[in-house]
Amino acid sequence: MVNDLEQLPSFTCVGLEAEGSLNEAREWIPRLWSEFWNRAGEIGHSLGDPVWGLMSDPEIHLAPWGGERGKYLAARQVPDGTLPEGDWKAWIIPEMAWLRLPCRADQIHATLEVARDFQKNNPDWRWGGAVHEYYPGTFKNPATDEFHLMVGLLPR
Repeated sequence: MVNDLEQLPSFTCVGLEAEGSLNEAREWIPRLWSEFWNRAGEIGHSLGDPVWGLMSDPEIHLAPWGGERGKYLAARQVPDGTLPEGDWKAWIIPEMAWLRLPCRADQIHATLEVARDFQKNNPDWRWGGAVHEYYPGTFKNPATDEFHLMVGLLPR
């Protein structure tokens, strides 16, 4: 599996947010994505802008999922300063280094193991928050197309 480190500046995403049981994430997150794609034109930005699946602990913004519930934002990256309208939410992701790990939906658990191995073998880095999903413009089919798990890294 090819992975790489990438430094990204702070960026803003606008999307639809939901919170739900982690045990039922395979049910509520796809519904959120379906609503997002049905309403994506409301954001008012280019359909070519990057798409992200952002995760957060319900109590600590951008912290990894813990406990029994999690928050998720199905979102499009937008210019900084973009204000959401209606029920859309904006999340600002801070500048940091990212471990970019390509995977498919059926490879998430194995890909997270690669991330854990990276952390064990690179003691100068630690996870800097929740793991997010980045969907390249070529992504169409969750069963066959690759997306990237993005693991935020901070120096120790």
